[in-house]
Amino acid sequence: MLKQIFSQKPNIKINQKINSNIINSIKILQMSFKEIEDFTQKEIENNPFLLSSKPFYETNQNINNKSKNKNVKEWLYQQSSLIASSIKTESLVKVYIENLDNFGFCKITAIDAAKLSNTTEELSHTILRKLKLLDPIGIFSHSISEHLSIQLKQKGLLDSKYEILLKNLQHLASGNFNKLAELCEVGKEQITNMIKNIKTLKPRPLEELEIEKIERVFPDIIVTLHNNKININLYNDNRHQVIINEKYVKQMKIKQKELSNKEINVYIKECIAHGKMLQNNLNRRNETLLLVARNILNFQKKYFFKGEESILPLTHKYISEKILMNESTISRAVKNKYLKYNNKILPLSYFFSSKINKKPNIRSSSSLSIKAKIKQLIETEKQLDTHFSDQKIVNKLKESNIIIARRTVTKYRESLKIPSSLIRSKNL
Repeated sequence: MLKQIFSQKPNIKINQKINSNIINSIKILQMSFKEIEDFTQKEIENNPFLLSSKPFYETNQNINNKSKNKNVKEWLYQQSSLIASSIKTESLVKVYIENLDNFGFCKITAIDAAKLSNTTEELSHTILRKLKLLDPIGIFSHSISEHLSIQLKQKGLLDSKYEILLKNLQHLASGNFNKLAELCEVGKEQITNMIKNIKTLKPRPLEELEIEKIERVFPDIIVTLHNNKININLYNDNRHQVIINEKYVKQMKIKQKELSNKEINVYIKECIAHGKMLQNNLNRRNETLLLVARNILNFQKKYFFKGEESILPLTHKYISEKILMNESTISRAVKNKYLKYNNKILPLSYFFSSKINKKPNIRSSSSLSIKAKIKQLIETEKQLDTHFSDQKIVNKLKESNIIIARRTVTKYRESLKIPSSLIRSKNL
């Protein structure tokens, strides 16, 4: 007897397509300032029914023109944003940048900078050393000699003979090469090669910028303080908007009735529909970015009054739950987005930091605030005539109800590029 088996195999297919409008909206949200700038310009060029929201539109050429020597100070502020992690370091950075001459030389001493910013000489020297690591090479040098020595060091050429040469540049200017050879204790051939190497260097820090373009970051959000209140606004409300040319639309609708060509009629309708979709997506981007930024910065408002040490633990999930948006939307909204506060330009992602303390009755701190506290402790070593080992730092943080493992302190210290206490003691 034949045994028949009947089985039912489910054949379910889920055909779910994401609306093209949603896809475009997501793409536009995660674009950076520069990307959205280029994108909207191309859309305006390709769509005859679109106009810029301004009577003029900044092209790439305009942006490149802005990116040259005229904006050196702004560019340096941009680079030094993370160096200025506290109110004291921020004031020092400002003093140094505002006291640069037109050639890129620093015309103020660390002692004078400390007095002007009401900070310690040790901190002033530390900040100046960090500023000298910015681009272009040799920026913030006090003299041509120092600028040349920095370039030679980068090329691996700097030694005691070059140091003697740099201290006697007056003989190089007068062409007294024999005197230089005598002072450096080298032969004629060697001093000739040394002078050739010197002549390949840039005599002034900002001379290099006449050739190279400055890569600037354009902020999306502007933060200002007024009467102890934080004001958060888009860099320019009309920057990323387009306008439907209603006058041209009316003209084309009149002509459309006279046209018998269906393809032309379809093209006109598609252009207008696409323009309105773009307009809505750009407006939605502006609204979303502003909403997300306001919630992030209001949560971290202590940062603007007390500095990096007051940054709290914050995650994308917390913001998403607060404003009832998907976590991935928050991630896209902050990606490659920057804010400008005073002279500092910081990424929005800077304000997200993991929680360190998870024990009850212990105050939670962000990794950023702990790094700032470690840095501050080490900066006080000279003043206290001591050196804090990683274990001592753990104990000091514990006094402030911050519980952290020694290996975590070591990891944070190394991420700040601060050597161990043993090496720091030897460097004194």
